[in-house]
Amino acid sequence: MCRGLLSAPDFRSKCDTDCHNTMMEAFSKCHPIIYKCYAKIMSFAFPVEYMGEKVVILGQGSFPTYEDFREFTKHLSLSKVEIFPVTGPLKFTTAEDARNACSLVDSSITQLLKTTQETITLKEKVDNLKEVLGMWGVASNEQPETLYKYMIANLFALLDIKSIVIFSLDKESGIYKSLYSLKKNDRAAETFSISEHDDIIAQELLKGKPFVSSMEPYMAGGVDFLKDTKAFYFFPILVNQRLEGILGIFDNRLEESDITIINGFCRQTAISIENQRLHRELYRKLDRFAIVSDITKTITPILNYETLLQTILDKSAELLKAEQGSLMLLDHETKALLLKAKRDTNNGITEKLRIQKGEGIAGKVAEFGEPFLVEDVENDPRIKQKNRLRYKTRSFVSVPITIEDRVIGVLNLSDKTTGEIFNKEDLELIQSFATQAAIVMERNVFHTQTEELRKLAITDSLTGLPNRRYLSDRLKEELLRSQRHGRLLSLLMVDIDRFKGFNDTFGHPIGDKALKATAESILKCVRSVDIASRYGGDEFVIVLPETGKTLAVSIAERLRSDVAEIELLPGGSTLTISIGIASYPEDGEIGELLLENVDKALYLAKNRGGNRIEVFS
Repeated sequence: MCRGLLSAPDFRSKCDTDCHNTMMEAFSKCHPIIYKCYAKIMSFAFPVEYMGEKVVILGQGSFPTYEDFREFTKHLSLSKVEIFPVTGPLKFTTAEDARNACSLVDSSITQLLKTTQETITLKEKVDNLKEVLGMWGVASNEQPETLYKYMIANLFALLDIKSIVIFSLDKESGIYKSLYSLKKNDRAAETFSISEHDDIIAQELLKGKPFVSSMEPYMAGGVDFLKDTKAFYFFPILVNQRLEGILGIFDNRLEESDITIINGFCRQTAISIENQRLHRELYRKLDRFAIVSDITKTITPILNYETLLQTILDKSAELLKAEQGSLMLLDHETKALLLKAKRDTNNGITEKLRIQKGEGIAGKVAEFGEPFLVEDVENDPRIKQKNRLRYKTRSFVSVPITIEDRVIGVLNLSDKTTGEIFNKEDLELIQSFATQAAIVMERNVFHTQTEELRKLAITDSLTGLPNRRYLSDRLKEELLRSQRHGRLLSLLMVDIDRFKGFNDTFGHPIGDKALKATAESILKCVRSVDIASRYGGDEFVIVLPETGKTLAVSIAERLRSDVAEIELLPGGSTLTISIGIASYPEDGEIGELLLENVDKALYLAKNRGGNRIEVFS
């Protein structure tokens, strides 16, 4: 990049001044300087004086932040520098990265300058170290085996080591086995192994020693493969405080500076391995979150509660690849878990299953709110019971479904389709989904209750017809529609004749029956587009969209005749009704006026003896 920038006169003068002054400052202060150059690139200047010669090692990384990169592009736009093509993703270099690299250069160059090798040897080693430093930026993308191999190859060349071996832990056997090795004269190094628990080398390194070597007398003859070794060193590779690997160097006498460099390599390799694992864990968690999020989206729109519960169970089984399962909800009155959904290949789970809180595995999960992850039901100290025949495997998972720390149910899953046991990752995954499922369940219940309350607010409890409030809103809507499209609309107002006397004679229970019977007749006579409501007392109002007076009279007459045939008492007492009719637009263009005029028509019908129909005019 510098070569390209220096081709532009504007940049050349500023770059020369910026870097030159920094290098001179490093010489005057006799210590390295970490800085951002004029092009906003994180750099360091490291002064070296050797045998009367003064040089500066200039290290350059990349931009520290995206904002610095943007500032750099602004500089480009003001100069005659050709735009640099982007050939890969940007890698940023922090001041800490530069400081670490400078520190390693410091220790490495100090060691190299102490040797009496030829200039060409020094150059080769510096180039090798430069390559190692360059590897740090991409270390998180490499597997541990690759990092180990790369480390011993560079140490082998850098320090002129005779024999070097990397031991990697085999977690199943608990043995550190030699993974890669190098030896002078291209001869293969011997194959060694170190026990994690029994070997004194591993035990010493696990205690926190920076290294163990042959110069400690109690180590002499303690390990079989070291008996004929003149000198040896072992360095720990600690990843997250766990001894993941051991670096062994044989038949070399290491100076303090050598040991510093090797420890630096081991620490950096351990950091790279840990970063790689953290990245992998992060991506795994992001993938898991995406899966749970996608499944949550599929259950959120489901309105039917029973369907929702079954879908939650089915999706949970798919998530963990389980063949069998059940979803149970807690009845807070009886303190019992009731089966609400099941997934059973053997039909072994009964629909009437009830488990008391605190009893059995599911009951304990409900009582304490803690999940059960069982690898082997017959050997788990919490259970120790014979596995039932209908289950293929001995492993299962049972998790609480909670809302605000309140257990509302339990989700049980068993029998992986692969025959494997459920593990901690399965538990974390199903707990995450159970949390989301509980939220969806709560919203579903709230939505259902809200709909029921809304329905109650607009419904007459006796007749089941919409009430006056609902009528007012719908009449406005229908009048606006009629005005917009130039359509007709009619209103019918219905009143039961002599209803007060009917109540006084036969009692209110019979009066209620009369109101219900009239409402049922209205529903039979009107169309699906019509709106029938109880207006108040013994009055009903019917909105007839796209209906003129002639059709309105026909509908009213059919209703009057139907009601006259209703028999409520053994003695044959019947009901009669009076009906008033008003129409839009001739009898009024607003709801209040239409209701006022249809009421006048009804009043006229009642004054003329009842059991008749009158049209407003």
